Amino acid sequence: MTDAVSTTVVLTLGAAGLLAAAGIALGWVGLAKRLRPLIVTGSLLLFAGGGTVLAWAIIEGAGARAAAVGLIAALLPAPILVGTFLWLGRYRRRPWLVLAFCFGWGACVATAISLAVNTYAAYLLDRNDLDQNLAAVVSAPVIEEIAKLLGPLMVFWFARRHLTGTLDAIVYCGLAGAGFAVAENVLYASGAYVIGAQSLDDAAGIAQVTLLVVVRGLATMFAHPLMTGLTAIGLGKAARRPGRKGRQTAWIIGMLLCGMGLHALWNGSSVLGVALDLPGLWFALYPAFLAPLFFTMVGAALWLRSADARRTQTALAPMVAAGQLSPPELASLASFSRRSAARAWARRHAGKPGETAMRDFQRAASDVAEQYDLASIGGTWDGRAAEHGAHRMNAARAAYIGRDPRTPQALWDGRRYHVVFPDGQMRPVEAPIQPVMPLPLPPPPAYPVTYA
Repeated sequence: MTDAVSTTVVLTLGAAGLLAAAGIALGWVGLAKRLRPLIVTGSLLLFAGGGTVLAWAIIEGAGARAAAVGLIAALLPAPILVGTFLWLGRYRRRPWLVLAFCFGWGACVATAISLAVNTYAAYLLDRNDLDQNLAAVVSAPVIEEIAKLLGPLMVFWFARRHLTGTLDAIVYCGLAGAGFAVAENVLYASGAYVIGAQSLDDAAGIAQVTLLVVVRGLATMFAHPLMTGLTAIGLGKAARRPGRKGRQTAWIIGMLLCGMGLHALWNGSSVLGVALDLPGLWFALYPAFLAPLFFTMVGAALWLRSADARRTQTALAPMVAAGQLSPPELASLASFSRRSAARAWARRHAGKPGETAMRDFQRAASDVAEQYDLASIGGTWDGRAAEHGAHRMNAARAAYIGRDPRTPQALWDGRRYHVVFPDGQMRPVEAPIQPVMPLPLPPPPAYPVTYA
């Protein structure tokens, strides 16, 4: 290593270290003082430190042109990756800053940590006359899974109210894994471009990158989120056990080890295939084991998403008995198909503003249900959040209640309906066994509504 290169390395790593240290310090003060601007600034500085290391490593190893090609190629599948996890969690209000933090952590910080540790591990293996591929099977699964988990784990530690179950953990860990995958694809794509360009020409480099995008960016784009998703199960289980430190730790570490094992199997199949001159080993393992596991995880995530809606119905049941929520409103929240039907009803009778208001009502109901659910498992009850959510529910109702001309006016008192009959008299009517769907009714004494 020349003196000039040594100086560049020292300056780059020094600048990255200063940015990261400043970010950690600001973030820590922001968390202690509960100052969001400091937390955001600290996070950005931390990401800048990690991004500096990555940018230097890619440009130094492949050149600026290859880095640009690699960045473009890596960004192509990114909307699918990120959009998948945003879609999974779209019916519950999750702060975009927390979502962005998890993605940024995976893309900038986790990759920088992994790059540094894996490079050093490969150096130690080479120095001891050992196969450097061992780093891919031994050190990479361990350090990468730990590094990806640290971001969502910070949400678990410092913003627990935003991580209350397995679906939350899957969304946050999935975004961290997606960010890691995008950054890693920049590394691989820039390297593929250099190999092709040096072998033939720029066209060959582009062809190499295209092949890489098809294999890594499309066929296996969910590999890192899948591995981190196993850890997310443990994190979600821990979130459902507030105050039980031993069980929380056991769940997180146990599922983290499962994620590491899957990662080692994933990397090991490629390394073993090369060592045994069996390039098809990975292609055999993918459909036989990894693809079924992926679809199992997808099914589990969809089931958790549905369970999240059912939990809302269970948690808000006391509000019906208290006259704060009507049976049809509660029933309309029980599944995502019912929520969709309720939005269609609101759009049919109140137009686009009615549909938007119904969506706001559903999200507010989910926020209130979260507080009831937390209280049921021994978590911290946030009365202000529950009150704010109930206020949002009442405000949203005004856009669509009373717009359906086919139904009479009615009120719900917690036990029965009071319906205005054609003669103008209001009479009590017992609630049917199955709530009428999807016509939500507000509680009294807000305003008269319709019922059918």
